[in-house]
Amino acid sequence: MLAACARNVRPAPPLPPRVTAEEAQKLVPPDVKDREGWAQDVLAALEAHRLYPSAEAVCSVMAVIEQESGFQANPPVPGLARIVQQRLEAYSDKLGPLGPPALKALLNGKAPGQTRTFEQRLQQVKTERDLDRIFRELLEYYETEYPKTYTAAQLASALFKSTRLEDLNPITTAGSMQVSVRFAEELAGGDERALQRVREELYTRGGGVYYGAARLLGYEAHYSDPLYRFADYNAGFYTSRNAALQQQVSRLTGLELVQDGDLLAYDKQGEPLDQDSNSLKALLAFRQRYAQDLSERRVRKDVLKEKELGFEETDTWTAIKRTYQEVTGEPPEYARLPTVVIRSPKMSTERSTAWFAQSVNKRYLRCMGRYAALPKPAP
Repeated sequence: MLAACARNVRPAPPLPPRVTAEEAQKLVPPDVKDREGWAQDVLAALEAHRLYPSAEAVCSVMAVIEQESGFQANPPVPGLARIVQQRLEAYSDKLGPLGPPALKALLNGKAPGQTRTFEQRLQQVKTERDLDRIFRELLEYYETEYPKTYTAAQLASALFKSTRLEDLNPITTAGSMQVSVRFAEELAGGDERALQRVREELYTRGGGVYYGAARLLGYEAHYSDPLYRFADYNAGFYTSRNAALQQQVSRLTGLELVQDGDLLAYDKQGEPLDQDSNSLKALLAFRQRYAQDLSERRVRKDVLKEKELGFEETDTWTAIKRTYQEVTGEPPEYARLPTVVIRSPKMSTERSTAWFAQSVNKRYLRCMGRYAALPKPAP
């Protein structure tokens, strides 16, 4: 009996060939400087995260690098000084009459060992790393030197009345893969010194690829096409999967939803808000119409898993997929490109997550074409 059961177990599909160091070097676009170094860092990042170095994995990482930085560890940002100036001016104006003089006094300070003021340095900044360092030094100066120099409490407190100073730092993604700084910090863990080290590592070639590869490939999803993982990289874990669910709930309930992949509403720190999102309201309407055996409490509890693979094992997920099949007669799709607008002070025009994913995918397909053209060892 046991032998019969064993015969019915499907063998795992064979793994695709491993990309060698020599092959990886040839997958880097030919016009890139130090192709060997970039290839080594990509393979090292995959190994560090125990990710199998298939052609698909290697080309996925390389496609994001090419899209985000053109294979530059510390990419320059056109007009960065102007972006910073506009951001600071808008911030100080919101603080009322005390805002501009308070901010001006702070920017006239100097970090230890510097001959130029913060304002002078910001006017000449060109790269993300330089800007990031200036903002971190500015924050340290505010917390240590500024209170001693400027004793007017209302001037000091004005800077923090509406927002934190570190929130003015436009560098929220960094390095060759423009990985989320918050993600990198959470991955590294540790104390404040460790977090400072992470920010510096992001601007090295190896560090940027290390954190970016983890963000891109370090989670399980049942996507049939890398396109959806590229969208997730830009918009958040499981955004493409959840956008498909939003489309299905919208069609079943007749309630119009923005298919942005977020079933809950979140604050700037990525924490769920107490208020019900439109998607959650639609899920509760679905429950009322099609699945009254599901309790409202169960739906609310299940949706808390929306950024996890385990969401697919919940009663809410199962009910939606089953009902969609029964009502429409169509198989429910697992993923679709989300509707998300990309806004960044580092970008001169608005883009969308769909544009980003499709642009990365073109680079991915070119990389896979280079792989297909490589001579293969004889069987």
